[in-house]
Amino acid sequence: MDSTSRHSPRIAYSFPAQTFDLRRVRPEWCFEADGGAAMAIHLDGNWPRFFKHLRELGLVMATAARGPVSMATAWEKPLFQAYPGGDEWLCLDSGAEIRPSAFGGAMAVVEDAGGQQVASFQFFDRSGEGCLKILVTNWSDYEVYEDLVSRHASGRRTIQFGQKAETSPEMPAPDTATVRQLWNGLSRSLPDTVFPGLEGVSRLSALAAVGQDLAWRLPRRVVRQALQSMTLAQVPLGGAVRNEAVFMPTGFFPTHWGDCGCGTTFFGEASQLTLRGSRHRGQAWATRFLLGGEEIICIEMFNIRGEFAGGVGLRPESSRRHRDQWNELLKSAS
Repeated sequence: MDSTSRHSPRIAYSFPAQTFDLRRVRPEWCFEADGGAAMAIHLDGNWPRFFKHLRELGLVMATAARGPVSMATAWEKPLFQAYPGGDEWLCLDSGAEIRPSAFGGAMAVVEDAGGQQVASFQFFDRSGEGCLKILVTNWSDYEVYEDLVSRHASGRRTIQFGQKAETSPEMPAPDTATVRQLWNGLSRSLPDTVFPGLEGVSRLSALAAVGQDLAWRLPRRVVRQALQSMTLAQVPLGGAVRNEAVFMPTGFFPTHWGDCGCGTTFFGEASQLTLRGSRHRGQAWATRFLLGGEEIICIEMFNIRGEFAGGVGLRPESSRRHRDQWNELLKSAS
């Protein structure tokens, strides 16, 4: 189900002009962005303090993107906690993970367009790519937004962009037998760019090696058709986006879709998924598993560098008829 459905009928994140004014918060550090269409203030990089108080903002809309896919979902009073053995912080309510060490900077931004305002916090990874956007909604506490800006305002970025951590060289593609032996374990792990159990081997190269009965390339039109068919039937979907700093899962009932300059967006009540336009090139693959005798097929998407970007599939509560329909649509491209 859509998260935060009790906030029906509508979550909005545009406001009348002059609702927000960053110049009255910290005028000395406020600057114009997007050619004057927005005002912005850099944040100081004190992420433990920032995310501790983020929950006071109430319900926000969070968006994350990588390559050919982006997703948005509502977070209600998100509380992120560190867990042993890693540098990620986990939100137990939403299942989202963030890796603060991958942030290269962030800004508070107020955009003005057509007599409306959108207020957000926008995060960038160390290479300067946007990785997380947290939007104020009609269920948020506006005063908390300005208070967070005031507490964390800074006159400069956290670090200089371009300081991305070096990646280890990838090993040669594995053989089919090795990948097939480990295949079932793939369905029990959170998706990432690396293939679990084979150090240095990318997930994409493993999909190419495993064999056509378990993984196959999907044309973009098939991905779109499958999502449109499930939207028309209002079948519950589940998906996730992963980038350098964020893992964002969401589940929702899509009700309609729309095309715009950014791509094709499938809308639920409190979540949405966008197949981004042609300038965000990448690949899509179908992956097939047998779990408890049940055939499960998911869509996985990768950016132009072969890094895992996101995935989508049917939620367990979907009917057998819809699962069969979904599977046949995706198998038609194998």
